[in-house]
Amino acid sequence: MIESIITLTIIGFTAGFIFSIPVAGPINIIITTNALAGKFRYCMRTALGACIMEFFYVLIVVYGITALYALYKPFIPYLLIAGSIILVFVGIKITKTKLDVKNLESKTIMKDKIRNKGGFRTGVFVNLTNPSLFLGWLISTFIVFSFASSVGLNTGGLDLIVNQNVESLKELTGDDEFEGLNDIDIEETDTKAGEGEKLSSILLAVIYALAVALGSYIWLYVYSKLIVKYRQKFNINLLTKIIQGLGICLIGISFYLAYRAAILLF
Repeated sequence: MIESIITLTIIGFTAGFIFSIPVAGPINIIITTNALAGKFRYCMRTALGACIMEFFYVLIVVYGITALYALYKPFIPYLLIAGSIILVFVGIKITKTKLDVKNLESKTIMKDKIRNKGGFRTGVFVNLTNPSLFLGWLISTFIVFSFASSVGLNTGGLDLIVNQNVESLKELTGDDEFEGLNDIDIEETDTKAGEGEKLSSILLAVIYALAVALGSYIWLYVYSKLIVKYRQKFNINLLTKIIQGLGICLIGISFYLAYRAAILLF
């Protein structure tokens, strides 16, 4: 059991850190734009809200996905619509951003409570209304556990549960996204955790999900800190254009989400 906990903590933290590095997603764009403006506290609150939602997504992916997905699937188009609306408003707000020259030159973190307000809600709602995050973590978790199984790491039987979840979901949905996973095999390994013990499986799933969320938060912390620290090296006009461009990217993502919702509905 202890061996499984250590293994899941390490691979979960590593997965959360690595898979959060790409900066093309809505949360990363929001954090980038606010870090360039020196709003470190806002970034951390956004990251906390986003990582809490990631914890629940990963927990669902690892444990009990099939029954929950059957209930979750009818709401996906409406979540996509809600997400697109939120991103439109956030994107428009970002495109209107005007950097404070004095704050930029001071090399300090913006401490104004009013201007740092609302980050936590943004992180929660953006990830809550982003169903693609669910699929992304499903595929990522499957790959992580496939690798862990192939090198003989003890995951307490969670590798087999994830494999069964993916197979069940493929039968339930028939989605093309899972076709690439057919070539990945999870080997049945001897585990010390007892695969039939439901309580221990839930505990291990919670530990893995917490490790993933922590890894993701640490990356976003480091990423935000670096941008805030070195943002003064950029020309303010260039920074303004970068921020406004990222706002336009968010609006573009919102239109894509609305397009996916329309396909699912009609």
